[in-house]
Amino acid sequence: MIDKQALLELMNQADAAYIATVADNRPRIRAVTNLRRLGPGAAAGPSCCREGLTSYFATSLASDKVREIRANPAVSVYYADSGKVHGVELSGEMEILTGADLKAALWRDEWRIYWPTGAADPDYVVLRLKPTRASGWWGTSPFRFDVSVP
Repeated sequence: MIDKQALLELMNQADAAYIATVADNRPRIRAVTNLRRLGPGAAAGPSCCREGLTSYFATSLASDKVREIRANPAVSVYYADSGKVHGVELSGEMEILTGADLKAALWRDEWRIYWPTGAADPDYVVLRLKPTRASGWWGTSPFRFDVSVP
């Protein structure tokens, strides 16, 4: 059986995460920056790793993602290490957050190409998924479990 610590390590090390939303009754998937990733050249690092399986993502308020999440907040997020055939899909309802403290905590200066005025840019928002279900593959073994979120 897969343990939570192994899933957290996978999430912290995955090059990217993939968000699936629903648009016009069809799934839509796109890669996003993995803010959990740790190490040199990493995005936000430890501040995103303190809430267990919860995931955070930066995006534009004007993006298709935000429009789709507003219409239907049910999403899935996928983290994978294809070389090891390890992957976890986290499902639940995505939240759109605009709090100044959280935006500042996650902010990276290289994002100024998207949000020139920095963390206070009104177009910069944070997505948060507190998953209710996890499923995936760990080598040759599939897994699925409900996630209790405090």
